[in-house]
Amino acid sequence: MLDLHVLGTASARPTTKRAVSGSVLACPEGLIIIDPGEGFQDRFTDARRHLKSELGTPRLRSRRVAAVLLTHGHLDHTWGLLPWLQTSGLDGRTEPLVVAGPIDAHTFDHVQEHGFSSPPPEGLAASDVWRQMRVWHDLGATKELLGYPITWRLGHVASGRWMDVTPDEAVESTPVWSPAGWAEHRLTPIVSRHSVPSCGWRIDGPSTALVVSGDTASPGLESDLHGPDVLVHEATYLEEHADRAQGHLHSTAAGAARTALHLGARGLALTHFSARLAEVGSSLGEAVAVLKEGVPCVALNDGDRLTVQPDGAVHHLSRGDVGWEAMLLVEGRR
Repeated sequence: MLDLHVLGTASARPTTKRAVSGSVLACPEGLIIIDPGEGFQDRFTDARRHLKSELGTPRLRSRRVAAVLLTHGHLDHTWGLLPWLQTSGLDGRTEPLVVAGPIDAHTFDHVQEHGFSSPPPEGLAASDVWRQMRVWHDLGATKELLGYPITWRLGHVASGRWMDVTPDEAVESTPVWSPAGWAEHRLTPIVSRHSVPSCGWRIDGPSTALVVSGDTASPGLESDLHGPDVLVHEATYLEEHADRAQGHLHSTAAGAARTALHLGARGLALTHFSARLAEVGSSLGEAVAVLKEGVPCVALNDGDRLTVQPDGAVHHLSRGDVGWEAMLLVEGRR
């Protein structure tokens, strides 16, 4: 089973009810963090505390996190990583960790030729994922200071070129991969379209598949793989601001729905809502109007969960004061 804990559903600006991006995916082999924006470790701790009311649900233990997946380098998707890394070290973590994210072709060639710790080329944006990784490394994200090793995984998604970087070497790798010791789940970057190098991430289990879009325009995500059981897609704007969405290479809720149909997703979950939206019922309504009755859809709130069962059944779990209330979103495959 895949169990996605959605810890933030706002876009770049948090609100009183919504924090910025940050999710944790749990599966039998371990945990994966996706896009830990600012304040992530506080939300991670709160999610762990809330799980105590769920008997039989595996706990979110930091030591079980095998990988951190970044969809791009904007700070509302990355700025919470370093504090979490440091706290994990204080908690006694020794297990290795992989931090993966997309870069452009020029930066890939530069790192491959000059090394991970080389000075960045002139004009390289602060949102570049490699540049941020270097800063985290310089600020203490090392085995000597944390107590556990990190492999920095960098890739140019469109060409399928990836490399794994450690203090000793940079080794070319494959786009599709699994954390060390994992045998039944694989991670695949998916081409997306944003204002900086970006990608979506697909997580496949033995009989399940879930896609998280990150920030992207629509159309944006492209994949030749079979449709996922559920697509978690940004829905920053309503259709009345479609021109603004296109200008910033974000998506509307209707655009997210069109992407779900394009990918053949069996279900759609909307997230990453603009702070200008007083409520997200309109977003859900615009998506449903595109999907009609073909693909079920839900708008997520902070603390919600999505579970994908081995038969492909997807449940949306709405967080309450105690525990969660489950609702079937997608029926199992027959």
